[in-house]
Amino acid sequence: MGGVLPTAAMSVLQMGFEAAQESSQMAAQEANARAQTEQIRQNQQIEGRQRRDRLRRALATQRARFGAQGVGSGGSSQAVFAGLAAEAEQENADTRALASTRINRISDQLTWSRRKNLLEASRPGNRMAVGLLQQGFRNVPLLEI
Repeated sequence: MGGVLPTAAMSVLQMGFEAAQESSQMAAQEANARAQTEQIRQNQQIEGRQRRDRLRRALATQRARFGAQGVGSGGSSQAVFAGLAAEAEQENADTRALASTRINRISDQLTWSRRKNLLEASRPGNRMAVGLLQQGFRNVPLLEI
């Protein structure tokens, strides 16, 4: 019985080491996912400001052209302005959809990693080591330890 306990103890130590290592890897993956998500959101904000600035400049340029041509603020100029605004809004919607897709992909990858770690923990070898450990402790009198 003396050989079962050291083997079981080593198995438990190995499992504990692997669990700690997996836990730190998971924490690093979660931190990386948060950083990537935050970077996507910051880029989205920056690009949104840049698009608004481009729209503002495009509208001002178009107003100046219309003014130089003697075109008033009637129907045709309003249609051009509305078209520029619609184009900018479509660009915003596309950017939001792309950012959302990227964030969802990061979240899905993190979820998959968590599930993979849970599956790894339930491997037959790990279950067998725990079973051996439990069996070893049941069969070893406490006074001999």
